[in-house]
Amino acid sequence: MTTLDVYLEGADEPIGKLKSEPNEEISFSYTTSDLPHPISVSLQVREEPFGDVATRGFFSNLLFENEMRNQVMEKHAISAGDIVGLLYHLGTDCPGSISCVPEGAGPVKRPGLLAVDYELMDGSPQVPEALSDAEGPLAVSEELARFMTSLRDNRRLPPQSEDPSPLAGVQGKIAMTRLHDGRLALPKKGSGAPTTHILKVPQANQMHSVRQEQHATRLMARIQKHKTAQTCVIGEGDLQGLLVERFDRRTEDGKVYRIHQEDFCQALGLGNTLKYERKGEPGRIFDAHAVGRLMNATAQPGKARIAFFEITLANMLLGNSDNHAKNHALLYTGQRPILAPAYDIDPVMLDYSVTHEMSFRIGSARMVDDVKKEDLDLFLKAIGAKGLVRPLARRCAEMIETSIALAAELPRPAAKQLSDVILQQAYHLSANAGFGIDVPEFDNVPVNRPGASD
Repeated sequence: MTTLDVYLEGADEPIGKLKSEPNEEISFSYTTSDLPHPISVSLQVREEPFGDVATRGFFSNLLFENEMRNQVMEKHAISAGDIVGLLYHLGTDCPGSISCVPEGAGPVKRPGLLAVDYELMDGSPQVPEALSDAEGPLAVSEELARFMTSLRDNRRLPPQSEDPSPLAGVQGKIAMTRLHDGRLALPKKGSGAPTTHILKVPQANQMHSVRQEQHATRLMARIQKHKTAQTCVIGEGDLQGLLVERFDRRTEDGKVYRIHQEDFCQALGLGNTLKYERKGEPGRIFDAHAVGRLMNATAQPGKARIAFFEITLANMLLGNSDNHAKNHALLYTGQRPILAPAYDIDPVMLDYSVTHEMSFRIGSARMVDDVKKEDLDLFLKAIGAKGLVRPLARRCAEMIETSIALAAELPRPAAKQLSDVILQQAYHLSANAGFGIDVPEFDNVPVNRPGASD
């Protein structure tokens, strides 16, 4: 049997115990009720231990499918299903403010002192405090180019470079911290200090995706009203990366603090294989009704419902059908969470190798070009709103009109395909829902319907 201590940043004592039993089942129990918030909507504070299904649903999502995980599995002969065994080696820097460490090891995460706990990257570019203020791509220094080249070519850091904060995803990534003067730095080894930004570097044949996501993210911020992740581009040509500000961080009086967060899979107690509605089963599924339950658990349910609806509609307009349960999150700024900013805005309709089926149904529709007025009404009711009442219908029309106007501002020829996606999506939504909005001419974008690819 293996037992891990579970900590939140700032706690001197464990807040819970994570255990694996001889029969391979796992459990989690809180060791205190004096907490600023639970670790998950799916794991509310109580005396009784949580069983295998609930525990596995949350803690399995702390593990990333990356090279480091593969190395640990091979080196220590640990199976993919041994969640506690893997977290024994990989649990010191889990997402958000949580950490899982060997029993008795003590806390490992602590707030970072900007003046003490970080090592400056030589020749770092000056990163504006608000990434949206960046005019054009930021310059790449020699040291940063070395890191980015290795991430591009090998999806890992250069040899003998320690990853300060392992990250999930297909792209190569590195987590860094912006200092007060705008330069980038890495946490010192053993400091336990948090990072503030993530740099994502795609493989060479996907380099166009950097500007693509940058455009889509900034359009998301202008189409809908909820907060959106801040991004800017670093580098040019065949060596580019997207710098993303972490929304689960707070900087105050020279210190950087982690803010606890969880993605929707964790909040619903679902393993990451159930992040799409089409992968689930009744009772264990990410769908509109499940979203409604999460919105009910937030600090301001009414505000959260409308924000989620606007983010969903904006994703539909931007051709981002990959907004699955791990691309939505809750942020714990108090006892009850709030809806995290919109992030990972990727117009996957420009990728013809994947399905363009939506991650969850809108009413009965699986594809954006099938969504009708009654589907929007059913979706809103499922997430807990009153339905497509007149003010919301007007807001939908306004968002469609805004997206059309913004599509015209995209640079040509580089972003013409994204513009065509937006116009095509706006055309179908307007026509099917009866909004009667005039849409300029566009070149048709191929759509991969269910069954075309997975």
